[in-house]
Amino acid sequence: MMKYLTETMSRSGLLKEDLDYQLIRASMVIVFLSFGYQKWFEYEAQVLIPYISNGPLISWMYPVFGVRGGSWFLGAMEWLICLLLFWGFWNKQAGILGALGSCATFVATVTIIPFMPNGWDEVAGGFPAMTGNIPFLMKDVVLLAASFYLLKQDIVRAMRRGTTNCLTRNLAKILAGFGLLSEDIEYHVLRASMVIIFAFFGFTKWHQYAAQLMIPFISNSPFISWLYPAFGLRGGARFLGASEWTILALLYAGFWDRRFGILGALGSTGTFLTTVTIIPFMPDGWDPTAGFPAMAGAVPFLMKDIVLLAVSVYLLKQDVVRMSLSNRKAEAGLEMRSTNVVQTARPVDAHA
Repeated sequence: MMKYLTETMSRSGLLKEDLDYQLIRASMVIVFLSFGYQKWFEYEAQVLIPYISNGPLISWMYPVFGVRGGSWFLGAMEWLICLLLFWGFWNKQAGILGALGSCATFVATVTIIPFMPNGWDEVAGGFPAMTGNIPFLMKDVVLLAASFYLLKQDIVRAMRRGTTNCLTRNLAKILAGFGLLSEDIEYHVLRASMVIIFAFFGFTKWHQYAAQLMIPFISNSPFISWLYPAFGLRGGARFLGASEWTILALLYAGFWDRRFGILGALGSTGTFLTTVTIIPFMPDGWDPTAGFPAMAGAVPFLMKDIVLLAVSVYLLKQDVVRMSLSNRKAEAGLEMRSTNVVQTARPVDAHA
């Protein structure tokens, strides 16, 4: 099965060198471009109030810029980061600056989670039953991990090419001092971030409040709308919860066994392919005043799944490649042992 999967992915081009790196970079460019755009409009300035007001690292923006000015400031910063990340396709120094800005952005948003009021459903027992604005912020855990991945990759690639400057060298020293340039650390960070996402989102779907919240997503999906006729309102949510916890278990087991990791990454890729395809069918997804591409309603929540999809493809590719290398090493070792056995068993020439 794994051999067939490897061959299929090779033919599809998914095992092409750096494809996963380029996909994650492109997905982050799309996110910063789209989220930066909507912050120039009044409706988004109002949406941002609970986030900025409760952000321990960004609440200073309202006293300095005001409600509308704070939104414009974020829009300008996000478009600058978008430009640097896009430039990073060709210039690793620019990519490093963009990845630094991206890391800072999602550190600022992830740290809002503990301070966001009414973020855990009391009827469901509170933490970890996410509600309100918390699910939107929770996805930033993966976006932060993806930002770190790009930062490490760009620093390492710049050093290999000998195109470093003072900033790059100092960053490399700092990251190395914390062990953040060690081999495979970004692979483990990205896997851990996906495990966290499936753990939290899978948990919420076992509760009634989440079943109600899922209605617009499932009803407007071209791929999972069949869940309601098949299982009903509550059963559809539970089906998704069971599926997500299965993927969680497989991704977690993938830390030690690549075979489980491949299955988990396949499930994760399928999950976010499904959610991303809801975007064009989501009603009221674009602000009626600003129009497309000014996101509104549930579309911003779904837009982040572009990054989660890219990370899923990265994990799938990495696990398939690592599994293939492990199999080849095992085959080479077996062949070497077989050769040694044959040579040992060969009769000695009596006339030698």
